[in-house]
Amino acid sequence: MKTFDVEQFNKNKINNRYTYISKDSTKVEQSTWQFGYEETITKQNDFFQVYNKYFKDGTLKVTGEFFPDDFLKGVWKEYDEQGNLVKETDYDAPYKFTWENVLELIKKREIDMNHEQFQVNRSFGFGTENIGKETEKPFWAVTYGVNGREKLNVIIIDGVNGSIIKKYLEDYPAGGDYDDE
Repeated sequence: MKTFDVEQFNKNKINNRYTYISKDSTKVEQSTWQFGYEETITKQNDFFQVYNKYFKDGTLKVTGEFFPDDFLKGVWKEYDEQGNLVKETDYDAPYKFTWENVLELIKKREIDMNHEQFQVNRSFGFGTENIGKETEKPFWAVTYGVNGREKLNVIIIDGVNGSIIKKYLEDYPAGGDYDDE
């Protein structure tokens, strides 16, 4: 089981944070939280980051992958203080139309994933087939900007069969205010 090197962190931390780049160019950002430590691992050229949360003694509490600021991916595992697995949550299970399928659609449509407004989210309950009638169907939402255009493009994709539920344009956030700022 993975553990947190508390001694190494305490030796190198500045303002309760420690960031370093490993030999394989992986960026590791570590910090403290109320009951222990946490770290985010970013591998070069990978769409996903790994998140680990640890108890104060360095024992792993939670681990999983996420698409930065947008959605949790795969199986997330939670452990007790003795290191026993107590819970697994498979965030991909309802999505038969997978991340890889969405990525293929993004590439086929030549969507710029580096654009500042690019986002991929996934959720439930987007009642688009019958406006006003909520469904419990999983869906993907791809939001992206195109340079020179004043609107954002949004594509809503059925999370089970991959059909396009809806495409529309929406205004940029007012005054440049973004949720992640």
